[in-house]
Amino acid sequence: MRIISTLLCLLFLCFIVPAQSDRTFVSVPVSVSDRQGRYIAGLKKDDFRILQDGKEQKVSFFATEDEPVSVALLIDTSASTKAVLDKIREAANDFIRLLNKNDKCLIATFDSEVKVLAPFTSERETLEKSLGKIQTGEREGTVVFSAVEQIAREHFVKTEGRKIIVLLSDGKDYGSSIAKRDLFNQLEESDVMIYSIFYQTGRVEVDSSGAVKQSAEIKKPEEKKPKKKKKKGYSIKLVLARDTNTTEEIKLLDQVTSIEAVNVLQEMSDTTAGRFYMSDAPKLSQIFKRIAAEVRQQYRLGFYSGNAVNEAAANDIIVKVNRADAVVRARGKYRAKKL
Repeated sequence: MRIISTLLCLLFLCFIVPAQSDRTFVSVPVSVSDRQGRYIAGLKKDDFRILQDGKEQKVSFFATEDEPVSVALLIDTSASTKAVLDKIREAANDFIRLLNKNDKCLIATFDSEVKVLAPFTSERETLEKSLGKIQTGEREGTVVFSAVEQIAREHFVKTEGRKIIVLLSDGKDYGSSIAKRDLFNQLEESDVMIYSIFYQTGRVEVDSSGAVKQSAEIKKPEEKKPKKKKKKGYSIKLVLARDTNTTEEIKLLDQVTSIEAVNVLQEMSDTTAGRFYMSDAPKLSQIFKRIAAEVRQQYRLGFYSGNAVNEAAANDIIVKVNRADAVVRARGKYRAKKL
């Protein structure tokens, strides 16, 4: 009789306890600084609040900056980087040396295709040898979107702790198999942070805030005035469409493309709570050092969302800190994965 009663109690509990599988765990990397940009250390779990779609959530997970970091170095090796490839290798080597012994790094390149030269490892010698193998691509193409999507989706699945992609590119995508909107939807599902570095090609000027300025040397093409029609004669002149652009039009087209590329890189970093940098070859090492320092200066929060995962809806996230001078940078959305 006692055995039957015990079994009935267990059966009853199975019905009243909500299934954990109906809930989605959401990881939220967070950076907190003061209004001068200085990192605020020493914050506790109770200092943070998370709101999903305006409703406060229970912070179920909290980690400080001591957590190991997994970093994927994703390097554009299309034709635009050929002249500075040595500088890129040198800066990337400096970055690897700044990582802690428990951190892991992956090295991948992309041009017309994505190549993983070294999977996640803590062995510095292996990583340095992989950087030595970097070469400029021979075929045309810059699959920025495909590269980010592949690395985020395939290579961070089994990693824990902070997940970072450091993307070095001019941001101009040619030939990716994934559309921009689809990529951003996937990034909203991911807890990978993207630190993007826009490489200055000299064709477009970008100030320190990331705003694109029109180059003084680029002028709009002059409009050609139509010739006056002759009063006499009955001949008809057919104007054929040009299949080539003028030098001025090519420059303008390049500038428009560059502006869009900068906007995409900025949006990619903003969506994932990373950071956008602009640089040229001499400044790359300095930028990499900033990133290496900043990935140490983060908190990671987590909560269980009550939304059904099969809805795959985008949800707004707001992270607040109980300090008047705090500037918080965190992912603003998450999208539940489809089953």
